[in-house]
Amino acid sequence: MKKIFNYSFVFIFLLSVFFSPVSVHANNSIPSSQKEYLENGDYFEITTIEHDTNDFFSTSKTITAARTAKYITSSGTVLWSVTVTGTFTYTGSTSKCIASQVSASSNNSNWKIASKSSSRSGSTASATATAKRYNGSNVVQTSTKTVKLSCSKNGTLS
Repeated sequence: MKKIFNYSFVFIFLLSVFFSPVSVHANNSIPSSQKEYLENGDYFEITTIEHDTNDFFSTSKTITAARTAKYITSSGTVLWSVTVTGTFTYTGSTSKCIASQVSASSNNSNWKIASKSSSRSGSTASATATAKRYNGSNVVQTSTKTVKLSCSKNGTLS
């Protein structure tokens, strides 16, 4: 009887290991970045971080990724940032954005986030934020940035 119990335990253990979801992390948290320069010498540094959350046994794959745009002065000071976080499914023949979230923050006491929003359409997640720089109670500068994140039918982010 003890032998049967041991074999049953080993069999159940092997089944649970074999059929449990397995995450594949091909590009887990690998940042890629680019810079978009403004006329005044300041720039947006745009960074994308992918969190690949594929289920090994599923026919459709899921990717969650975040793209952040940081407003940086020509001297290198980060003033504010906006991030879109998108979750996508793809099958090899189609892709779809299933969730889009926005976050925005200010790194400077003179800058305030005036508005922020997110949306999703097809295979694209978008986020827009507007930040305003104040001198006392007067707005002296306004900056708006939209960040988009798309997923191809094969799971390539752009």
